[in-house]
Amino acid sequence: MPVDEHLDSVYDRAGFGASVPRGSRPALVVVDLTRGFTEPGFPSGADLTAEVTATAALVATAWRQDVPVIYTAISYTPAEADGDAIAWLRKAPGMRALREGSEAIALDPRLEQREGDHFVLKKGASAFHGTALAALLTSLGADTVVVCGATTSGCVRATAVDAVQSGFNTLVVREACGDRAQGPHDAALFDLQAKYADVVSVEDAVAYLGKAPLRTLGQPALADLGSVSATSRWVRSGPVRLHVLDYGPADGVPVLVLPGITSPAVTMDFVARELTDLVRPLVLDVRGRGLSDDAPDPLHGYDLASYAADVDAVVAGLELRDPILLGHSMGARIAARAAAVGRSRLRGTVLIDPPLSGPGREPYPTTLDAFLGQLAQARRGTDADEVARSWPRWPRREQELRARWLSSCSRDAIAATHAGFESEDFFTDWPEVPAPTFFLYGGESPVVTAAGVAEAAECNPSAGLVEIPEAGHMVFWDQPEAALAALREVLRKLL
Repeated sequence: MPVDEHLDSVYDRAGFGASVPRGSRPALVVVDLTRGFTEPGFPSGADLTAEVTATAALVATAWRQDVPVIYTAISYTPAEADGDAIAWLRKAPGMRALREGSEAIALDPRLEQREGDHFVLKKGASAFHGTALAALLTSLGADTVVVCGATTSGCVRATAVDAVQSGFNTLVVREACGDRAQGPHDAALFDLQAKYADVVSVEDAVAYLGKAPLRTLGQPALADLGSVSATSRWVRSGPVRLHVLDYGPADGVPVLVLPGITSPAVTMDFVARELTDLVRPLVLDVRGRGLSDDAPDPLHGYDLASYAADVDAVVAGLELRDPILLGHSMGARIAARAAAVGRSRLRGTVLIDPPLSGPGREPYPTTLDAFLGQLAQARRGTDADEVARSWPRWPRREQELRARWLSSCSRDAIAATHAGFESEDFFTDWPEVPAPTFFLYGGESPVVTAAGVAEAAECNPSAGLVEIPEAGHMVFWDQPEAALAALREVLRKLL
C-alpha cells in the first residue's frame, strides 16, 4: 500500500506493529489452495500460480525440517450447498460450488500432500472455527504458525486472527498469499501486520523454517550413554553413518539387534545387557534414529532394501562372523529381508512381533498420527509421566529413556517406514527366511493376531513359533522376564 504517514503515526500511537516472537516449533498452515481458489475457471477462483509456487517452496522446506504441514479446504455437503443453513452462503452464494467430492475442493495439483501431512475441512473462513485445528497444533507441540494461502482478505486473514487468539505466534507469508484483487490483498496484509501477525517475505519464512530442528538430543539423553556398558562403533553404509552399541564380549557370538520404528538403540539396553553371558549383543541405531544419519533421500531411503543394505554394511564393517539377526517390530521386518536376500552369512534369525500388514491386509494398528503426536510431545519436551499415559505397562526406566530419546527420530523415517508397513508385505520375505529361525510374538499383540500366527506357521513351516503370554506388541517392555527367558532359550538353540 502507498505510504500514509498520518496513518502510520496513528497506528504507532496505538501501539500496533510490534514484532512477533519466532518460536522453536513452527507449523505450516496452507489455507484453501484448492482448485476452486487457484484456478480462474472456477467461480471462486483466480490465477494464483505465483502464490502456489511460493507455497511449494515453504512446503518443501517444512518437509526437510520435519515441520508439520496442515492443508485446509472449504467443503460443503450437498444439503449444505443447496440449502439455507449456512449463513455465509447466503452472503456469498458463489461458494456453493465448493461441494464435497468435487474438483473445486481438490488440492492444487502443483502442491503435494505427503503421508503425515494433515488436511482440515471447514465450513467458514477461519481454519479454526468449528474444527480441531487448535487441538491438532497443540498436540503437535507447535508454538508458531506460519500461514499462507487464499484468499488474503478472507480465509487467510480469519485464520491468522484466530491463530493469535488461540495462543500461537503467527507469521503470514506475503508472496504465498493471494486474492482476487490487489486492494483487498494489500489492506488485509497491512491490518495483519499492524495487529495480529508479522507479514514476512517467502525468503524470510524459508529461512525461519529451515532453522527448525531436524532431530534433537538433550544433555540428559547423551548422559544415558554414560550408564550403558557398551562401546560405540561406527560403520558407513554408502553415505550414511550408522551407530552401533557393542556390548561385548569380543569373542562372543555376535547378535545384531534391530529395534522398532521409534526405538533408538539405547532403548534396547535393558534387553542387551541381559544377554552378554550368552552372546555379544550389538544394537543398531537404525538410520534416521538415535545417533545414526538420516537417509540422503527421505522419499526412498527408508524402505526394506535400504535397511537391509545397512545390515550388510554393519556385518561387513564390524567383521561379524556368522551373526544372529534379532529384530523387533520394524527390526523384525528388516531382519527378514536381510536373511531372505542372503547377502550376509547368518547363524540364524529371531523375529519378534513383526508387523504383518501389507497390501490387501489389515492396516498396522497404530496410526501414523499417533506416532507423530508422540514425536511432537518429545520435541516440545516430555517426561516419563506423559510417556506412561501411552505406555502404562512399561518399566519406569524405559519410560524415561523414551522421553529423552524419541526426539532423536526423524519424522521422515517414521512416516516412510509406517507407509512401508502398508506397501511392503512381510510375507514376501518370510517364506524365504532360511532355517534356523524363530518367530516370537505377544499373546495379546494387536500386530500379530492368531490368524497371522497361523499364516506365519504355514508359510515357513521350519520356523519355531513362540508365544509370550500376556504380552502386547512391545513384548520386552510388557513382559520383561517372560520375554527375556523365551529369548534366551531360542538363542541357546541357535548356539
